[in-house]
Amino acid sequence: MPLAIQPFDAARAEAVKDFNRRMAAGGSSWQFPENPVPGWLARVEGSPVFQEFFVAADRDVVRGAYALQRRPAFIGGEEHAIGAWYLPISEGSVDPKQALVAAQLLRDAIRREPLSFGLGMDGIDSQLSKLVGILRCERRPVPFFVRIEHGRRFAREASYVRRRAAVRGALDVAAATGVAWLGAKLVKLALRRGPGLGGASVEAVPDFGAWADEIWERCRGSYSFVERRDAATLARIFPVARGGFERLLISRASQPIGWAVLEHSEQKRNRIYGSLHVGRISDCFAAPEDAEIVIRAAADTLAARGVELMLSNQLHPAWGQALRRNAFLRAPSNYVFAPTAPLAERIHAIDPEMRGVHLNRGDGDGPWGQIRRGAWSGGGEA
Repeated sequence: MPLAIQPFDAARAEAVKDFNRRMAAGGSSWQFPENPVPGWLARVEGSPVFQEFFVAADRDVVRGAYALQRRPAFIGGEEHAIGAWYLPISEGSVDPKQALVAAQLLRDAIRREPLSFGLGMDGIDSQLSKLVGILRCERRPVPFFVRIEHGRRFAREASYVRRRAAVRGALDVAAATGVAWLGAKLVKLALRRGPGLGGASVEAVPDFGAWADEIWERCRGSYSFVERRDAATLARIFPVARGGFERLLISRASQPIGWAVLEHSEQKRNRIYGSLHVGRISDCFAAPEDAEIVIRAAADTLAARGVELMLSNQLHPAWGQALRRNAFLRAPSNYVFAPTAPLAERIHAIDPEMRGVHLNRGDGDGPWGQIRRGAWSGGGEA
């Protein structure tokens, strides 16, 4: 009997719990939310921004599930209803008899929202990424940038970099001799060629106000594709009640020109970052010509918080250049943007090389995906 993919409701709650238990017993670390009402982006009257959960059921047994976020986006200055699918979990990852479930989940998501995309997916060569490629989704890595604030601590603690014995030995020598400290300082001196804040002011704000609407209306036309980032949407994506985010407003001559959302966390035996204090520029928005000032403000703020390693994923070239000019280095990325064929066609029609697309961790489930899976990560771990 074919699987029935249906909205997750209370009647399926126990079946989802059983599904999660089977996944854990099979060695998977993936768990699907067990409450049909999302803890983040639940439906709210009058808001076009929300997420839905769907389950794939074989009679009374759940074999897979996924989430579909609804959030308007502007393509060439025109607003469209857009979807972002994520957290596709299939029992096929622990039981070969369910190998076709993953494809059925993704086909269902694309059928429900043809103008949609996936984001993350553990890199361009992952099994999930290859599957969405078979389903005619275009795949583009979202560049990943790092800035090392404390070279010696990075050499001692960066677990992912230290996984090979030869590299680990070299890093220990670098840390002991001061080479790592000096290297981090020299990189920042060599790369920090930007104009600084250029007279702009930076203010930590508790929430997004009317100024965010002003920036949105003025700057959205600078991008070929950008998800809605007005004050109401940002309040939903980065809710004050959840905590963990720092919001910056950047102004010039008393006029708001951009903003950034920051996170930072002191890691404890993290499989990638060891015990480093890691910070992330999770989201940011401004006109492309003001990107350098916004990144400078964000990086200076994270440095003031004692962060030892900074991270950011940015697809738009202006934001990537802004990071490089503020002492960030590009590193391998496992974070992939995968628009469906209909969405890619609409973007290509006005931007053949997709150089005007603005995407970062503020899109998809980026702000919450890692928290939900219990491993806060700023790199490509999606």
